[in-house]
Amino acid sequence: MANVSPTERTLDIIELLADHPEGLAISDIARRLKLPKSIAHRLLSILVARDFAIQDAVTQHYRLAIRTAALGLRFFGNIGLNEVCQPILNRLAQRTGEFVRVCAEEDGELVWIARAQGTSEGLRYDPTMEAGPALHATANGRAWLSTLDDAEAQAHVRRRGFILPRNYARSGVTNEQELLDELHQVRKNGYTVSADESVVGITALAAPIPDREGGSALGCVSVAGPSVRMPSSRLEAVAPDLLAAARELSEIWPIPHRSWRPSVALM
Repeated sequence: MANVSPTERTLDIIELLADHPEGLAISDIARRLKLPKSIAHRLLSILVARDFAIQDAVTQHYRLAIRTAALGLRFFGNIGLNEVCQPILNRLAQRTGEFVRVCAEEDGELVWIARAQGTSEGLRYDPTMEAGPALHATANGRAWLSTLDDAEAQAHVRRRGFILPRNYARSGVTNEQELLDELHQVRKNGYTVSADESVVGITALAAPIPDREGGSALGCVSVAGPSVRMPSSRLEAVAPDLLAAARELSEIWPIPHRSWRPSVALM
């Protein structure tokens, strides 16, 4: 503990207060971060002096100032979400050697926003970033539906029915009971698998990107490649990296919708 720098401790305070918009007493901050109260007070005084935090005149609780949030919004306003996602996707693509994509939820539909290619030779899956994934017939779609309750998930699928989009090969889910069975399994595992559905010969593994406030998933991240390279043993090996990437992506949300569209570099 003695080797932790004041800078690191200050960042710890900012992260803690970000999760408590109502503010915290200095004693709570010191206890949660295992800091002497005097050090916590000194670091908070610096944050207050620089307008990164404020102290409520009545409760004496400390909370982050609007300035802190404004800096983040200014940053995200100058770049697209796809650019923020890209380092995470690149790492996942490099670790798996397969094609990685992220989709974001918008009005009950999924929209592709970013991708990364993990292989440059041999069999290679490299689809376009056009229409988003069908909810009932893809790993990404079912991963997102699994974060809704059963009735909501059924309602979303009923909008279009179990009709396959043009060019889809097949769907492993063809009715509501199969859908519910699949969603219950996804909730148990944390991810889902799609084989030979949207494209024959391609297997995909997808996980929902958690909403830190406990709502439905913000979107999904997937790893996809030729089925000959994706047997069940490989899927189990890829799953931990996929789930870790989903958690990382959760940390960078929410982002304004206007930054969700893929840039030319991704196409």
